[in-house]
Amino acid sequence: MNKPKINAYKRHAMMCVGKSCGENMPLLKSLKTKVAAAGLDAGNNAVRVNRAGCLGVCEQGPIMVVHPEGVWYCDLNEEKIDRIIEEHFKHDKPVKEMVFHGID
Repeated sequence: MNKPKINAYKRHAMMCVGKSCGENMPLLKSLKTKVAAAGLDAGNNAVRVNRAGCLGVCEQGPIMVVHPEGVWYCDLNEEKIDRIIEEHFKHDKPVKEMVFHGID
């Protein structure tokens, strides 16, 4: 049996676009575009960006969880996405003031 192949990645970012969060789709598309523009869509520091159904936390959405750190961000917008890409994805420092779960 041939197994599917996927390119290696360092982080996996999943943004909620469940039934009640469908309005987040433009922000998710923007996140994907910005990750690619930052050169983080391939290579050793790649960030895989996917949509998620309901993440079970509907307050202060849009919500995004980033693995392997298990960092959860809330109340996202374009400016916050830019900071997450710059600080967390590029420099390995989660943006603490935007995190609501996952940092001690």
